[in-house]
Amino acid sequence: MYLFIFFKTAEADYHYFKATFIDVALAQRLLDLHPRDWFLQPNQSLMNKGELTESFVGQELLAYSDPTEKAHLYYWQRHERGSSAEVDYLSNIQGRVIPIEVKSGSGSSLKSLQLFLKTHPSPYGVRLSTHPFSLHEKLHSYPLYAVSRLNSDFAAD
Repeated sequence: MYLFIFFKTAEADYHYFKATFIDVALAQRLLDLHPRDWFLQPNQSLMNKGELTESFVGQELLAYSDPTEKAHLYYWQRHERGSSAEVDYLSNIQGRVIPIEVKSGSGSSLKSLQLFLKTHPSPYGVRLSTHPFSLHEKLHSYPLYAVSRLNSDFAAD
């Protein structure tokens, strides 16, 4: 059984990769995190909340990918001097590369996502967070529980 999945940059440079837990429940168990704490004390800062949220989204993206094709996870990382940036996931939605930024809390900084949209021919970006559904210019915001809707919602675009 694999605990981690390694995924590569969008340019498929195998020298750069990220590792993340493939199973959020196993990650919570290994880190001795209890879901009751999340429900009873939601404002308490969890040290690994961002990583777990990112893993959850990765797990969902894999689960809802086309079952007839081998699923891959990609991310984007800029390596320019003095300007580092990273987008959590790049997804192929209806034949287009869509950047996806994952936010575990109420943080609203989307500088890396905005930079990606300025420098790549992507029609829009997606923020998955605790925020409700919304649309502002090229940014589609989805609550974390709605990852499964990404492919179907953008089919008509």
